[in-house]
Amino acid sequence: MHGARIAALSTQTAIRFEVNRVMRALEGLTGPVLLMKGAAYVHAGLMAARGRFVGDVDLMVPRAQIEEVERRLLAAGWNCAELDDYDQQYYREWTHEIPPMQHPERDTPVDIHHTIAALTSRVHPDAQAILAASVALPHSKLHVMAPTDMVLHSAVHLFNDEVGMPLRDLFDLRDLLLDFARTPSFWPDLLARARLHGLQRVLYHLLRQLHLRLATPIPPEILEAAAVAAPPAPIRWLMDGLFRRHFDVDPPAGTSLGKQVADFMLYLRAHWLRMPLPMLLRHLAVKSWKRWRAQANGAT
Repeated sequence: MHGARIAALSTQTAIRFEVNRVMRALEGLTGPVLLMKGAAYVHAGLMAARGRFVGDVDLMVPRAQIEEVERRLLAAGWNCAELDDYDQQYYREWTHEIPPMQHPERDTPVDIHHTIAALTSRVHPDAQAILAASVALPHSKLHVMAPTDMVLHSAVHLFNDEVGMPLRDLFDLRDLLLDFARTPSFWPDLLARARLHGLQRVLYHLLRQLHLRLATPIPPEILEAAAVAAPPAPIRWLMDGLFRRHFDVDPPAGTSLGKQVADFMLYLRAHWLRMPLPMLLRHLAVKSWKRWRAQANGAT
């Protein structure tokens, strides 16, 4: 545990340095630069940063400035991920970010976002409202999201996307709620903000799973208010079962069949929520063809 703590602090040091280099490259940029996810937890000194490994820098800027941000980073030495024309289009026209960037002297990926959900997604959070409500960090030109938006962004990532470490993200959200709930207005503000962004269903899943899995203290009236957005009973029972398996820790013998099935169904659900059906079918066909062609080329 002591070794793991040292390793986590090492990743946080690398993140702080990478953020420092990015902000030097963006010196003089008009408009806010928001830190997101783990980098935000670290720089804001939140409870969720304790012992947390942080692998990349996630930033959010106004969409109108994202090309300028990319140009500045390229000029300062960062490289853009090498992608084919289809993947370039996928990132730049359909998602909420540009392709990942990385400096050749360091291994820290930098992801530049302009909103918190894919443009083709079934949910459409208000990016302008997120930027307008952002909070400046002391003695810094950096911002972080307002507490309610920070929670909802992490919830969208966990409950609508495919994630590699779901239990880690669930503990992140538990710690964020424990931090922010010290302010009396936080809970009603969270409900109101979820309505503004159209994320009532996401908030329902978040509060229910935190209550069931981690016994997180949530006021009963908030759970009741969030339950208005619950799906019909059969779907609710199905989702409870899938999330229960999804948040399981793999035993030493390997991932159980039940968890594999749950993870795969949630993977399909994430894609279903991310794209309209015709686009999804085309996307899966293209990715399958590219995967088959790569395997065929490797075999020869």
